[in-house]
Amino acid sequence: MSDSSAYMVANLLEKMDSEDRDFRYMALNDLMNELQKNSFNNDSLVEAKVVAAVLKLMGDKNTEVQNLAVKCLAPLVKQIREEHMLDIINKLCQFASQQKNEELRGIASIGLKTVVLEVNPNRGHRVSASIIPKLLQILQQAEGDYETQMDTLDILADVISRFGGQISAAQQSSIQQTLLPLLSHSRTTIRKRTTMAIGYLVVHVNDALFDTTLHYILEGLEKNQNSDDKLRTFVQASGILSRYSPTRLGKHLSEIVPIITKYAQEADEDDELREISLQTLESFVVRCPTEITVYIDQIITLGLEFLKYDPNFADHDEDDDMMDEDEEEEDEEDEYDDIAEYSDDDDDMSWKVRRAATKLLTSVIETRSDLLLQLYESVSPALISRFNEREESVRIDILNAFIALLRQTNLYSSDGHSSAMTNEFDLEFDMPSYDEGFILKAVDTVSTTNMDITEGPKQQLLAQVPKLCRTLSKQLSSKSTQTRQIGFHLLHVVITVLHGGLDNEISLFVPVIESSLSTSTLDLQQSAMSSNLKIEVLSFLRTFLRTHPANVTQPYLHQLCPAIINSISDRFYKITSEAFMVCIELIKSIRPIQRIPNTNEYNIAPVNQDYVGYIMEIYQLTLKVLGTNNADQEVKERSIMCLGALLAQAVDVLESEQRHAWNVLLERLQNEVTRLISVRTLAIVSQSPVAAGEELARCVLTAVDGIALLLRKSNRSLRVASLECLNILIKRFGTKISDQSYQQLLTEVRPLITDSDLHLLPLALQLVDSIITIRPTSVTDIKVLILPTLFQLIQSPLLQGASLKSLLNLFASLGRASPADYDVFIKGLVDPLLSAHTVGVSAGGVAAVANKQSASTVAQCVAVLAINNDQAHCESTVRTFLDYIKNASSNDSVRYLSLLILGEIGHKVDLSSHDSIHNDILNLFSAQSEEVKFAAAFAFGNLTVGNIGKYFPLIVSQIKEKPKRRFLLLHALKEVITRCDYQTPIIALEEASDDIWTLLLESSESDQEEGTRSVVGECLGKLALTNSSKYLLQLEARLASPSPQVRATVATAFKYIVVDPIQKNDDLLKPVVAQFLLLLEDSDINVRRLALLTVNSALHRKAYLVRDVLPSLLPLLYQETIVKEELIHTVEMGPFKHKVDDGLELRKAAYECLYTLLSTCLDRIDIHGYLDCVRIGLNDQHDIKMLVYLMLIRLSKVASTAVSQKLDDLVAPLKATLDFKIRSNAVKQELEKNQELVRATIRCIVALSVISETGTSPKFEQFVEEVRSGPLADEYKTTAFEVGKRESRSGDYMDLSS
Repeated sequence: MSDSSAYMVANLLEKMDSEDRDFRYMALNDLMNELQKNSFNNDSLVEAKVVAAVLKLMGDKNTEVQNLAVKCLAPLVKQIREEHMLDIINKLCQFASQQKNEELRGIASIGLKTVVLEVNPNRGHRVSASIIPKLLQILQQAEGDYETQMDTLDILADVISRFGGQISAAQQSSIQQTLLPLLSHSRTTIRKRTTMAIGYLVVHVNDALFDTTLHYILEGLEKNQNSDDKLRTFVQASGILSRYSPTRLGKHLSEIVPIITKYAQEADEDDELREISLQTLESFVVRCPTEITVYIDQIITLGLEFLKYDPNFADHDEDDDMMDEDEEEEDEEDEYDDIAEYSDDDDDMSWKVRRAATKLLTSVIETRSDLLLQLYESVSPALISRFNEREESVRIDILNAFIALLRQTNLYSSDGHSSAMTNEFDLEFDMPSYDEGFILKAVDTVSTTNMDITEGPKQQLLAQVPKLCRTLSKQLSSKSTQTRQIGFHLLHVVITVLHGGLDNEISLFVPVIESSLSTSTLDLQQSAMSSNLKIEVLSFLRTFLRTHPANVTQPYLHQLCPAIINSISDRFYKITSEAFMVCIELIKSIRPIQRIPNTNEYNIAPVNQDYVGYIMEIYQLTLKVLGTNNADQEVKERSIMCLGALLAQAVDVLESEQRHAWNVLLERLQNEVTRLISVRTLAIVSQSPVAAGEELARCVLTAVDGIALLLRKSNRSLRVASLECLNILIKRFGTKISDQSYQQLLTEVRPLITDSDLHLLPLALQLVDSIITIRPTSVTDIKVLILPTLFQLIQSPLLQGASLKSLLNLFASLGRASPADYDVFIKGLVDPLLSAHTVGVSAGGVAAVANKQSASTVAQCVAVLAINNDQAHCESTVRTFLDYIKNASSNDSVRYLSLLILGEIGHKVDLSSHDSIHNDILNLFSAQSEEVKFAAAFAFGNLTVGNIGKYFPLIVSQIKEKPKRRFLLLHALKEVITRCDYQTPIIALEEASDDIWTLLLESSESDQEEGTRSVVGECLGKLALTNSSKYLLQLEARLASPSPQVRATVATAFKYIVVDPIQKNDDLLKPVVAQFLLLLEDSDINVRRLALLTVNSALHRKAYLVRDVLPSLLPLLYQETIVKEELIHTVEMGPFKHKVDDGLELRKAAYECLYTLLSTCLDRIDIHGYLDCVRIGLNDQHDIKMLVYLMLIRLSKVASTAVSQKLDDLVAPLKATLDFKIRSNAVKQELEKNQELVRATIRCIVALSVISETGTSPKFEQFVEEVRSGPLADEYKTTAFEVGKRESRSGDYMDLSS
C-alpha cells in the first residue's frame, strides 16, 4: 500500500473514533469510497484495525452511522483477508445471539446477510463452516425470541442458497436435524421460513438425507391431520421439495399425491389448506411432468371440481344454455352478477381455492400438449362457463388459462396455414424476401366458416366458439377495464388460431368495441388502463378485418368506422399508430380486390357510396398527421402506409385530391426520416390494379431519379427497398422513363454488382435485366457501364442460388437484345479462364482447376447466350469448344471448361448433328485428370438429355460393356435422370428403364465403393419417380435384402424419393415408411446412418409421411444418441494413439433428426423424454454439442415451461465445457474449435437464462452469475447484446401483414 493510502486510512480510523457523529459518518463514507477502489491494499494489521472500527460503529448510538457501517461491510469483505472476514462473521454472530440489545441484534442480522451475499464465492467453504454452527446454535436456543429466529432462518437460507455445494455432509445433516422440528413450530412465519430453507438444502443433500427429509414430511402429513395449521405447512413442504428436487421427489409421488389429493377433497371448511394442496399439485404437474402422468386425469377432475367452488353462492352455471335462449333470465343473471361484484364477504376465502384450481388447470394445459383433445372436451367448456367469475383476479386467471389453451393449440396443431392469413387483396408493406421482391399478393378469401379444418383441437375449438362468444360478451360489458382488455386479447388469439371464426358472432362485440374506443377519463391510472384497452381493441379489429371476408365485415362498418377513425386523433401516439393499421385493413374491407385464379387479372369491387365518406375522413386525418412536424416516428411511418393503402385501394375515390396525395408521397420521399417507408409504399402502390393514370405516371417519373440516388446510401435496408422499387417502376412505367434517367440508373447500380453483398446482388442484376427488357436500346450503355463489372463478377466462387439465376437471366436478355455482340460476350466470358488456366501448364499437362465454381458459372452463361441467339452462333460455339477437347495440346483446364460448356448447351439443344461428339467426350473418360473425367461424365449425361432417343441406349450399352467406366457412366446417367424434362422424353426413358433398373440393382450388389453406391442410390430414386407404382414395390422388397450394400443403396434411393416435391407418390410411400424404419435397427452401422439421413430428409420435406410412425421412430432415435463403447477403437499413428469413434456420424444424424422434429412434429413429441436425450448430448463430442445447443435454444422458445424445470440438470455439462483446458501444444484448428464451442455454449446459456425463474433453479442461477462475473464476462455480455438485438430486429420495420 502506498504511504498516502496508509495515511488516509489511519486518518479515517482516528475520525471513526471521534465523539462527533458527523465525523464518524463522514469517515465511514470515505472508507467506503476507498474500499471500492481496485488499488486498495493494506497489511494485515491495518485491516484488523479497520474491521474492528467498522464493527464497533455497528453498535453506534446514531442510527445513520449504524446503517452506513452495515453498508460498509459489502465492499469490506471483498477486500480483506480471509481470517479478518471470519472475524467479522464471528463478531456479528455474537451480536445476533445476544439478548440485551435488540437494536444491535437486528443490525447484526442485516450485516450477516450482507456478508453472505457479498463475500467471494470461493470462500464459501470457510464461510459456511464458520457461520452455520453459530446459526444452528441460535435456532436451538429455547429462550430465543421470535424475531431472532426469523432473521436467523433467513440468513441460513441465504448461506445454503449461495454456498450449498460447499457445505459438508456433516453440516448438511446438522442443518436438517435442526430445521425439521421447526416445521412443527407454533408460529406460521417460522414454519414458512423453515420450509424455504429446507428447499434450498435438498438441492445439495445426498439421497439418504433427502429420503430422511421426505419421510419426516410424510409422517407429518399423517400425524397432523387434526392440526390444520401445521398440516398446511407439511403440504407446502412437499410442494417445496418438488420445486427444488423434482427428480428425486418424482420417485415418491405414488406416496404423496394420494395424501395431497385427499386433503384437497376433504378439507371441510379449511379453504387455506385446500388452496395449498392445489398449489402443491400444480408444482407436481410442472416439476414432475413424467411421473405425474398416472394421476393427471384425477388432477384434472379435481381442478374442474374446485374451479366452480363457491359455497357462498348458488351455482348458476348449469343452466347457461337455457339462459342464453331466455332473455328475461339472462337479464336476471346480469343483475345477479352486479350484486355479486359488491357482495364479497371479507371472510370468504373460496376465491383463493378457485384461483389455485385455475392455475392447476393452467399448468396441465401448458405441460400436457398430448392431451389437447381431452382438454377441449373437459376443461375448455368448464373454463368458458366460469368466464362469469365474480372475483376479478380469478376471472383474469381463468381467461389467461383459456389463452394458454389457445396458444398450445396454435403451437402444437399447425394445419399448414400461416398465423396471419389475409382476406381478399393482401397489401404487403412488410420487408419482403430478396428473391421475391415487393409483391402485391392476392389470396383466396380465408374464413374459418368455409375453411376445411381437419379433425382435432381446432375443430373442437371452432365448435365451442358460439358458446365462448356469448359468455365472453357479457363480461366485456362489465365495468372492469382489465377484464375487457384480457377478453379482447382472448378474442384476438382465437381468430389468430382459427384464421377467422367470428363470422356469426362479431355482432355481439360491436357495441362493446364502440364504447371501449370512445371512453375517456382524466384520472391518470384509469387513463393508462383505458389506453391499453384501446390498443388491445384496435389490435383485435386489425386481425379481425384481415381474417374475415368483406361480406362479413361490411355490415358493421357504419358502427365501427367512426370509433376507429376518431382513434387516429387520440393523444397517445401508440393508439394513433395502431388506429392507422386498422384503417389500412378497413380500406381493404371497404374496397375488396380479388385475383381471378390462374390469371393476372383482378376482380375489383365497386366502392359502396355509403362508405366513401369514411375513406375521405381517413384521408384528411392522414394528411393532417403527415403535416405535423412533431409526430412520433412510428406514427409518421404508419400514416404513410395508410396513405399508400388509400392510393392502392381507392385512388379513384380521391378524385380531385389525387394530385395532392401523390405530391405528399413525393415530399416524404425527400425526407431522410421517412424515405425508407415511402420507397416501400411507392413500390406497393405502383403494383396496384386500381392505381393508374397520369398522376401516378408523373409521380413515378419524378421519383425515379431520386430513388436511384438512394442506392449510394450506407443504409442497407434503404438500398434493398430502392432496388425493389426501381425494378417494379421500370417494369410498369419503363417506356415513359427517359434515356438520361436510365443512364443515371445504370451508373448508380454498377457499384452494387459485386459479391460483397449477396442479398443486394440479385436485386441489382434483376434491375439491369428489367432495363434491357423494357428498353433494348440501353444495351449500348450497359456494355460500357455494366458488362466489364459482370465479367469481373463471374470470377467469384460465391455465385450461386438467386445471384446465379439473376446473372443467367441477364445474359439471356443481353443475347436477345444485342445478337451482333455475341462473339464479344463469349470472348469476355471465356478468355479470363482460358488464360488463367494455361499459364505455367505444358500442353497435355495435368493441373488442378483453380476455380471450379467460376468455370461452372462461365459454362452456364455461355450456354444461355448460345441458346438465346441464332443457330449459326450456337453451332459456331459448339465447334469451337469441341475442337478444344479434340486438340491433344489443350491442357486439362481448357478441356474441363469446354466439357462443361458442351454439357450445358447439350442440355437444351440437340447436338446429335455433330456425329463424333459423343465419342470425343467418351474418349476423355480415360483422361489422367479426375476433374476432366467427371466433366466428361457431366457433358455426356447432358448431351443425352438433348437427344434421349439416340444417346440413352448408348449409356445403357456402355454400362453393360465397360465395367471399368461404370462409375463415370453412372454419373452420366444421374445427369440424365436428374435434368431431363419428364414431360417430353419420358417415353424414351421408359423403353430402356427396365434395363437400367436391372443394371443399377446389379451395381448396388456388386460395388463395394460407397461413392458408387451413393450414385446408384440417387439414380434408383430418381428413376423410381418415373414409374413409382412399378418401382417402389421393388425397392421395398429389397429393404430386407441379406446384402448390407443393397440395403444401404435402397436407403439412399428413398432419400431422393421423399425429397421430390410432387405429392402424387405419397399414397404409395406411406405404407413403405413403417417398413423402412426397420433399417434403423440394422446390424450394419452404415445402413443405419443412411436410413437416418433419409428420415431427416423426409421430416424436412414431407413430415406428414412420418408423423403416424413417430411412436416407433422416437425410441429408435433416442437409442442412436447413446455413445456405444464397442464402436470406439484406438488407432496407432506412429508413437501416438488416437481414439476413433465410428458411432459419431450415426449419433450426429440422429440428433439432426431430433432437431428437425422440433420444427415439423412438435405436437407429437414427449418433450420431457426428449429433454433427457438432449441432456445426454451435452456430454458428447464437439459436433454433437453444437447441435444440442441449437436444440436447447429452440426448445427455450417452444417449450419454455418444460426446459425451465431441467435447468439445474444442465449446469454440470455446461460448466465442464466452459472449464475445459485445452492442451498447451494444441494446433490452431483445435483452438478455433474450442473457441467456437465456448461461444456456442454461452449463446445457449443466454437463451436459457431468459426462461429461468428466480428461485426455481438455484444451481443454474448461480452458474449464470459466475459466468457473468468470471473470465468470460465480456463474451457473455457481447453475446447477450447480439441476441437481444437480433430478436428485436423484427420490430424495426412497420408491418401491415400481421
